[in-house]
Amino acid sequence: MSTSLLAPPEPVPGFGRALETFRRAARQVPAYADFLARHGVDPAAVTTAEHFAALPPVTKENYLHHYPLPMLLWRGDASRAGTWSCSSGSTGRPTYWPRDAVSQRQAVELYGRILRESFQAHRRKTLLVVGFAMGNWIGGTYTYSAALALRRRGFPVSVIAPGIEADTILDNIAALGPQYEQVVLAGYPPFVKDVLDRADDRVLGQNLGLLLAGESISEQWRDYVLERLGRPGRTRSTCLIYGTADAGIMGHETRTTIAARRAARSDARLNAELFGVDDAGPTFVEYDCDYRFTEVDAQDRFLFTVDTAIPLVRYRINDVGRVLTPARLAEVLQRSGYRLPVVTSTASCGFLALNRRADIAATFYAVKIFPDNIRAALEDPAFAATVTGKFVLATETDNRFAQTLMLRVELQPGARCGDGMVRRLRERVVAALVRTNHEYARLHQSLGAAAEPTVSLHEFGSAGFGAGIKHQWMERAS
Repeated sequence: MSTSLLAPPEPVPGFGRALETFRRAARQVPAYADFLARHGVDPAAVTTAEHFAALPPVTKENYLHHYPLPMLLWRGDASRAGTWSCSSGSTGRPTYWPRDAVSQRQAVELYGRILRESFQAHRRKTLLVVGFAMGNWIGGTYTYSAALALRRRGFPVSVIAPGIEADTILDNIAALGPQYEQVVLAGYPPFVKDVLDRADDRVLGQNLGLLLAGESISEQWRDYVLERLGRPGRTRSTCLIYGTADAGIMGHETRTTIAARRAARSDARLNAELFGVDDAGPTFVEYDCDYRFTEVDAQDRFLFTVDTAIPLVRYRINDVGRVLTPARLAEVLQRSGYRLPVVTSTASCGFLALNRRADIAATFYAVKIFPDNIRAALEDPAFAATVTGKFVLATETDNRFAQTLMLRVELQPGARCGDGMVRRLRERVVAALVRTNHEYARLHQSLGAAAEPTVSLHEFGSAGFGAGIKHQWMERAS
């Protein structure tokens, strides 16, 4: 049941549970006990929110990659994990993430809120089509297992999991969808859009909803897919999840967050006051303080405390944004002249505005592509006389919201070459991406040439390759 709120229920919502997680981790997680000792922290002295805010943040570098995997789990026991997922880092070496009973219960609760509030799936016969990658990756199996658990709780939900196979998804919806009151397609935004662009009336004529995750969307993108679904303006047909492989669902869109974001896109003053950025469109989601206690550091980076199989205390993943209480959101909206109800799923919920994900990576079809995935190809001795090894990678989106991976490569001084060199570079880069980035390899298997970068060659020292500054390998999408 949703709750209309005018004030936060306590001075620091969620702190009690976060403090409990910290104390248990200090006693029962070998890596965290050592981490605190290395930083001179006495766990018994941490008793207030102010003490907690002074704890050193943990990161992948100083914590997750610093200790052997078993030491990161409760009591140093890997068998306490019920399931494992993995994600690829910048070198392509998988990072493994365990889930335990607590993680699963929280996932089921959060998916239950999403399916209930966004799609009324607690009372509508629903076919959930999982279009996230299946296998080792979290998105597909996480969604699939949560849906089955909700069915056991009484949700009239059936699930089919074709993964990132567009033709299979279309066949599934066309064949099975008419047996249900609605179909919810879950997947990465660019992939979902591709599926919809290929769909005919057998699919588009059904009652379709979209559950999205993996990267941000713009309100223009939402308008586009809603037009494609034949539901212009019906924003409740969509819901974006903000999640990570590390901790699962961090937050999700609601009617309140979508309405506030859409108001801000045409009101620069409201956008600046809510989100603190010049360009409209930060991801704006509801989060549960009891499940994902969230702070913001001096550089506006989120710090999450999460009770999971690898407990994370003040964990920094370099996502940049703001935390808003329901009272703060209501105040800003009212002062700006908007009479929008501020409603949350529970009294422990607040809001997160994610301005950007600050890791040095390009996002293409929800796959993070890092500089190291490409450097190996361009540093091949066969190209040494032609290219410098410097490049700029970007994801470009056209006016139909189709994504293209663009790779600009710097030539050696005086070098001249033709289409043959472009073709060889592209082939070598694709081979390197397939070899070093498991998610990209699966995407390439599914999309083929559409997943390959467009390579262009640029003169030495030209725009984007100036000397005397730190090179920017990745270019933010405009």
